[in-house]
Amino acid sequence: MKHAWYLRIALLMADLTLLEAAFFGVYWWRFKTGMFVNPVAFFLPDLLVPSLIVAGYWVLVLAWFGLFRFDPLASRAKTLRACLKASAFGVLILFILTFDPNQPLPSSRVILASYGAGIFVIVAVNRLGLLTVLRELRVRGYGTLRTLLVGGGRRARNALHYLSEHPELGLKVRGMLADSTDLASSEAAPVPYLGPLSHFGPQLRGGGVEAVLIAVDGAAERQLGRLVRVLRGRRTRAFIMADQYPLLTGEVRPARIHGHPLVEIQAELLSWVERFFKRVTDVVLSLVLLVVTSPLWLVLSALIPWTSPGPVFHLQARVGLNGRVFKLLKFRSMRQDAEARTGAVLAVEGDPRVTVVGRWIRRTRLDELPQLINVLLGRMSIVGPRPERIEFVERFLKEVPLYARRLNVKPGLTGWSQVHLKYDRSADQIPVKLKYDFYYIENMSLPLDIKIMFMTLFVMLRGEGL
Repeated sequence: MKHAWYLRIALLMADLTLLEAAFFGVYWWRFKTGMFVNPVAFFLPDLLVPSLIVAGYWVLVLAWFGLFRFDPLASRAKTLRACLKASAFGVLILFILTFDPNQPLPSSRVILASYGAGIFVIVAVNRLGLLTVLRELRVRGYGTLRTLLVGGGRRARNALHYLSEHPELGLKVRGMLADSTDLASSEAAPVPYLGPLSHFGPQLRGGGVEAVLIAVDGAAERQLGRLVRVLRGRRTRAFIMADQYPLLTGEVRPARIHGHPLVEIQAELLSWVERFFKRVTDVVLSLVLLVVTSPLWLVLSALIPWTSPGPVFHLQARVGLNGRVFKLLKFRSMRQDAEARTGAVLAVEGDPRVTVVGRWIRRTRLDELPQLINVLLGRMSIVGPRPERIEFVERFLKEVPLYARRLNVKPGLTGWSQVHLKYDRSADQIPVKLKYDFYYIENMSLPLDIKIMFMTLFVMLRGEGL
């Protein structure tokens, strides 16, 4: 648990070994048993390179589906679903690449389907077996996390009781922080008292804390936002009771994590392999889209200034990854002086500031095309939360303590909230938008990105923008 990279290397080596075994096993079954074709000579050196290429292909597929982003606390059911999706996707691609109309379909497809089933068994057994072993080790007190409990009232007592009944979580509470009012209303704490809530920052900086469980109630609940902000940027696993999560996210209702009434608020988003794939996908797609849409650029460059005096493009300061400000590039859809009197305001349906051409390009999302340049420059991704203006980010950071999580990922040209909602019509829609943004952040994966891209295409074709 403390050194997950060791586990990832172990998984990789186990996968490679068994993938090689599966390749040679299928080859033997097809060509040596005589069940499908006449037996052929079996030359090991000739098959070594093809087998390594196929194994490398499967490693890429598994990485694409996040199966090397190994979390010792991961749900086994969720892991099993990911293994099934990855193996099915990988076999589908192989089916397409190896399709030969001259080959008898039943035999070749039976072999490939059996191979896919074997791959599923391999990756599932490796991961479920490792998760089960680690779970049993935690139950026996090995591989646990030194945990700091924040809170001393009823909710904290319930959390301690829950952890004692579920040692498989591996959260060993070594001490607690609580204000005197909470301690006065609680029974004798079964863990050492380390001081008031104001000592939270110094406790983290002092080292030795591997996980934090926040379970404050009563008057201390008002400090929830401050406690979460102290955690920002730290590589400490942090959990909160599920019933308090809506207080941090503007009424967002999460699913319970791993079947337990805990929500992790410091989870790893993407592994470095997935970040690499995401960046490669961004570069390739943005280049292709820039070439394909180049005629539209020429048409819009003529229409926009013809129907409304002013520049073709609109530059606007937006907040990106880790709070860095960048210039967002869009086709201008409003009058040039649209915010001269009002300042920064959210767009609304039927906004009178929007030009005739601007209304059409907003409905089809074509005003977003120039953001492909932002993607190429690495300031944005194809898929991610919508980049917000500085004024709104400053406001939301104060109102929604977990809003900073949106700044842990690159903003996107499209995203989960964009394909479910129209442009923000009012401040009342912000909690709904955050619900979709946090869902994306908590479930980030490359397959989800592909799904969002297809959904975006349908939104554009139906003209469902503002």
